[in-house]
Amino acid sequence: MIMTSKNMLTRTAAAVTAAFSAMFLFAGCGSGTKEEALSEALKAPEAKVSEVTVSSFRLDWEKVYGAASYSYSLDGANAESTSGLSIEFKELEASKEYVVTLQAEPAEDSGLTPSKPVYIHVRTSQISQLEKPEITIGSTYASKTIVSWSVIPGAEKYEYSVGENSGTTTETRVSISNLGKGQDYIFTVKAIPAENSGSSASETAEARFTTSADDVPALLIVPTQALADAVVFDVYATPDATYYYDVVSASTRMQYDDETIIRTYRNAIIEYAKSKGISLQLAMASVLKVGTNTIGVSSLASEMSYDIIAFGMDYNGNVTSGLYSKRITTTATGWSSGPNYGGKDWFNQRFYITNAYAGLSGYGWTNSVWTTWKGKDVQSVRYRLLPTSTFTKVFSDPYDKEAVKAFLRDPSYSYAVQPEYLTLLNSENGYNSVTPSNPGVSYTMSALATSAGGEEELTVNSVTTKTTSEAYTWFSLAALVNERYGPTYCKMACVLKGVGIESAKLLIVKSSALANIPESSYPALVEDKGNKLDATYIDYINGDGLALLINVEPQTSYTALATVVNKAGDKLTRHSSVTTSATYETTSSARTKAAASVENLAVNAEVVSIGIRLDGVEAIPAPTDGAATEDLWTIIHNMNIFGTNYEK
Repeated sequence: MIMTSKNMLTRTAAAVTAAFSAMFLFAGCGSGTKEEALSEALKAPEAKVSEVTVSSFRLDWEKVYGAASYSYSLDGANAESTSGLSIEFKELEASKEYVVTLQAEPAEDSGLTPSKPVYIHVRTSQISQLEKPEITIGSTYASKTIVSWSVIPGAEKYEYSVGENSGTTTETRVSISNLGKGQDYIFTVKAIPAENSGSSASETAEARFTTSADDVPALLIVPTQALADAVVFDVYATPDATYYYDVVSASTRMQYDDETIIRTYRNAIIEYAKSKGISLQLAMASVLKVGTNTIGVSSLASEMSYDIIAFGMDYNGNVTSGLYSKRITTTATGWSSGPNYGGKDWFNQRFYITNAYAGLSGYGWTNSVWTTWKGKDVQSVRYRLLPTSTFTKVFSDPYDKEAVKAFLRDPSYSYAVQPEYLTLLNSENGYNSVTPSNPGVSYTMSALATSAGGEEELTVNSVTTKTTSEAYTWFSLAALVNERYGPTYCKMACVLKGVGIESAKLLIVKSSALANIPESSYPALVEDKGNKLDATYIDYINGDGLALLINVEPQTSYTALATVVNKAGDKLTRHSSVTTSATYETTSSARTKAAASVENLAVNAEVVSIGIRLDGVEAIPAPTDGAATEDLWTIIHNMNIFGTNYEK
């Protein structure tokens, strides 16, 4: 609306008249003196708390009209004064509530009075302790002891000590060169957070070792990283030293002496050179390493012990040293040392890798990470996916939930789940999404959900992608119904297949018995309630596979659980479930089954047939040899010259 000049003048005059009338009425009312009438209290300051740490916080407020200064006190202490608009309180106790009294003060002779005091309650942050590092002893020689440890989120540096050596480092590895031969030592390390990070130093981790009485070997093997299907290690050698290396399963390595292993590899290279008509020198140049190298080997089975081996050999095929080895164990699929926390009944997050969709979408566990959000009455979700290394740099304390929440609330740093996907999220199956990624990298997914009632829930989970597209395992278990094994309503098969297994325990129960038992408790459950399989069955498991046929009830879900141990002492627990079909009598109405204890529902696994060949069984395909299509080292590595094959 546009006013004319006349209207504006009229309204202005009316406003001035009203103002004078108000002054007149104010001055003429009441029985107080003129001084009393002019006395007026200042407006109380509006304060805002920020930068809360374990030992400090900051208080800011807007300027109060007419105030010349501001008085404040902490927890009833003597009042102090400032003319500024902020104050920072330091050297406070952690996780303690403080009360700040704040008041606006007028100038002298202003005729104004101080404001009413404002009381601000502030609780300092609680100290969270950093995780304790996990130590790996790489080498134990007087002149070259190498020790590494896990990356600790929130750590600014690490304090370490061994013998008379101590210091700090920002790295996760140290090399010590002045220890005594054949002596016992204790290596200690603890993670140190940044100042005012809200975290305290970790517990001190310890590792005992004894230095070798020998000098540093010609070839020194130091593992630096173990993933689910790969290992990275350093080999230290003189600049002109040449050597062959490989990574073999510990259970295989234990079956042969050093001389046999060296001779087998040497002969394999020579025979390959002859078969291809190439010179021995050319073949050796293709497989031998020179000097110190960082090496990575993939296509390994998860949760299994491996020996990294190396021996000296020259270009003419002459062996120049004995066999050196170092044992490592691969991690579980998707394992990551990154942060994992959060989740409630009304909102939870599952963060994982899978190869199930590789054929359909092109995404598998080397190039993607998958997220499932499932909730009830979830109104909004904001999220961000980062490499774990980046996540821990952004947040000095990755377990500082308030900092992560603030990050996710900011649209500059996070993304919102679209409304149409929230409907799926709140459904029975939840909402699934895939994000492209890189192989062999740990990622962290953070998500902040808000319920319809305004409640917030933060979930943070980490996972590591695999380095190869194949899934290698040294033991597989499948519960299945198939006409091949009998009527699908009353017969199930439990199929076991492995490599190098020495003992096994099996438990088959109705799945309802496991309703309130977490997966983390399955190994203890099998150990307590499982039946040990005899040696005859173990031979079948390590051969073509073992199939146990069990008489069961129709339209019922069963779960098979098994724990196996191999020659190297590795222990692995797997489980698999299947639901039988309905008979004609049960098709019309489903049977309701109440949950019962494991003791009452354990199924006696009577062996009806053993040694059924697994060829053609869809759930467990026959293993195939590794593809020998790359360099000569890969060809020799994949030749399975020691007769070991792993399920893919």
